[in-house]
Amino acid sequence: MLVIVKTYLARAGEEDAIIALHEDWQHDQRSVSTRGGYHSWKLLRKEGSLTEFISIAQFADERIAAMALQELEKDEWYQRLVSLMAEEPTQVRYTIVWQLQ
Repeated sequence: MLVIVKTYLARAGEEDAIIALHEDWQHDQRSVSTRGGYHSWKLLRKEGSLTEFISIAQFADERIAAMALQELEKDEWYQRLVSLMAEEPTQVRYTIVWQLQ
């Protein structure tokens, strides 16, 4: 499994819009995300900071992650997400080496 962690900073006043955008994606793309190989996707906000977010997406494998991310970054949804950020997100890729089932 591959996990991609993105960190980003929301523009002041756009914090709720970022959360709402993720909720919209869930409602609009539920069937696509399951077929697309997303194992899970979480949005976290740092305690004590309204503007700092971490997105954690888990994929079945590297190939599926690459395809899903390529499609996502072309998507109008992603462009809207980036427009709500104070700066470009950072992205780090991880491989799961242990997991509690």
